[in-house]
Amino acid sequence: MALEDKRVQQMLLQMMSALNFVIIIFLSMTIGLTAERIAKSGQARAFFDRISAVPYSPRLLPLFAVSLFLLLLAVMALAQRPGAEPRKQHTCAAAAVALVLALLGLLRLSYSGIVLLVAARFLSLFESRREQTVFIGAMTILFLCSDYDLISLQIPMVSFQEYLFYYNANTANLLLSMKNVLVSINMLLFITVIVQMSLQRSAEHEKVIRLNRELGEANQRIMSYAIESERTAATSERNRLAREIHDSIGHVLTGISAGLDACITLAGHSPEKVKPQLEMLAGLSRQGLQDVRRSVHALEAEKAEDYSIHEALFKMAHDTEAATGVQITVESVLDQLELQIDEADTVYRIVQESMTNAIKHGQAGKIHVRIKLEGRWLVVLVHDNGLGCEGFQKGFGLRHMEERVALLGGRLRMKSLHGFTVMARLKIRWRDER
Repeated sequence: MALEDKRVQQMLLQMMSALNFVIIIFLSMTIGLTAERIAKSGQARAFFDRISAVPYSPRLLPLFAVSLFLLLLAVMALAQRPGAEPRKQHTCAAAAVALVLALLGLLRLSYSGIVLLVAARFLSLFESRREQTVFIGAMTILFLCSDYDLISLQIPMVSFQEYLFYYNANTANLLLSMKNVLVSINMLLFITVIVQMSLQRSAEHEKVIRLNRELGEANQRIMSYAIESERTAATSERNRLAREIHDSIGHVLTGISAGLDACITLAGHSPEKVKPQLEMLAGLSRQGLQDVRRSVHALEAEKAEDYSIHEALFKMAHDTEAATGVQITVESVLDQLELQIDEADTVYRIVQESMTNAIKHGQAGKIHVRIKLEGRWLVVLVHDNGLGCEGFQKGFGLRHMEERVALLGGRLRMKSLHGFTVMARLKIRWRDER
């Protein structure tokens, strides 16, 4: 829409320029040819007795008038060049005013519509209100001062109408009517340009208001989204901490509970074995305390450079076996892989939660952990010889285990056959894919 308005505005200004060129040629040629005829017809004496000033040379007048007008068009075109600096535009405006004054004097104020052309041309260039106000004021003063009836009272001049006395009434009326029609068309074009500029400025103002309103609405949406994102992040972090506490502390407490049961049994017939068992349980409890602190402060399980999932799994199996008396075997290819932190943590928590459930709910005596590769997938299998559970319901631990696996694009399956089996297939990120 804005481009269309610009094209319409440029077309109107070009029509005004062409019309003023025609008017300048018409007036200067009429004055020049009429003066030539008066001189050749022998009526020069009577003509000079009627006028109060000496006219310009009839042969040079059209040449000078057309040259000045073409120079004026060149100055206005220079000011309208894309990227023109404000200083250059102001200089061109001053030069255009000077050329207008020269044209008005050359035509002896027979035509003042050229002021309207310059005003319309430069109004489309000035952006600031101050520049527009100053320029409109200057053009208004110049237009008022170009009135022949006002200036001729102070300065003797020969008007266009005085040249028409040479012709008969019909010819004189025809020439005067042609001038008035051309002047009226120029005034109509000027009014159209001003109205079109006003409509364009009004449309731009409405567009700015609309964009500001849309920007405000967008800001409100962004704020709402930020609040919702913060709420979602807080919920996600709470869930993560809940998983951390459940997976780590639940495993430790299960081990401690089983170890204390063993201590109660040993206290009756082998009291000397109770103390080593309690020392081992104390170490396990200290490890649980560290896990609590880590979870509360939302820290990583280990530093990346110190984290060895292979060693961590064997240590967890050894500690659990020592605390509960459950026989745990581990087969793993993790010493041949380099997992990222989230991948290693997921594998660790799957094994930890599966062992905890096997001891706590399955009352298993043996647990076998196997971690292997199938193509580009990492498979984690945890099988126990416990009671199993046909129709089991997923509790907190199993649900969060599924969430961990899903985040890595994997799948988790469970079945109860000759005990209980947990199988997870993880789509790990290989080194050549990072």
